[in-house]
Amino acid sequence: MSPRAIVDAARRKGIQWIAITDHNSARMVDAVAAAATAAGIHFTFGMELQTREEVHLLAYFDTSSACHSFADAVYALLPDRCNQPDYFGDQVIVDAEETILGFEKRLLLNSVDLSIDEAVDRVRASGGLPVPAHVDRDVYSLISQLGVVPEGLTFDLVETISGSLPPGFGSAGPMCSSDAHEPDQIGRRTTAFRVEEATIGEMILAGRREGGRSATCRFA
Repeated sequence: MSPRAIVDAARRKGIQWIAITDHNSARMVDAVAAAATAAGIHFTFGMELQTREEVHLLAYFDTSSACHSFADAVYALLPDRCNQPDYFGDQVIVDAEETILGFEKRLLLNSVDLSIDEAVDRVRASGGLPVPAHVDRDVYSLISQLGVVPEGLTFDLVETISGSLPPGFGSAGPMCSSDAHEPDQIGRRTTAFRVEEATIGEMILAGRREGGRSATCRFA
């Protein structure tokens, strides 16, 4: 899943707009952004954090600086545990040319010390778009971990793997993404956004279906 491999796979599949959402980290967003821009593909900065309840929450940002600022705050809330490369694999950091710059030593596969409510508030306060991840999956989803959507917690977009949302998400729009962990998984699920530009503001309007905008799940 190097920057070039991600972008090449997206281009082969005809995908025009991508984001990467690594687990509790944004160390690779700039490298992939550079590769995507060079290939003429729109890019949105992001990450996937794991809350105290082990809920996965996607956080999307329009700018590198906003994404990194948020990611730094999340990183500070990770348990201080070292990665075990023999068990979890190396957490490699590369640039857009795929030169290895280093290795992330802290284990990213952990929960941060934030509740789902706190995490959503922090994403929005940082100028980002919070999207609950794979809500119809039986692990690490808001529904699998909590059973229901907490009262007062609302979203504009919610990620689904089936294309349909479970009860409790109100008027939120469904979206689909690859959730790819290897290149050949890229494009297995996508969202066709009808928007005016590739921004999180337009994603929000698409989720609300305002002004002719829309978000429609597609499957390979």
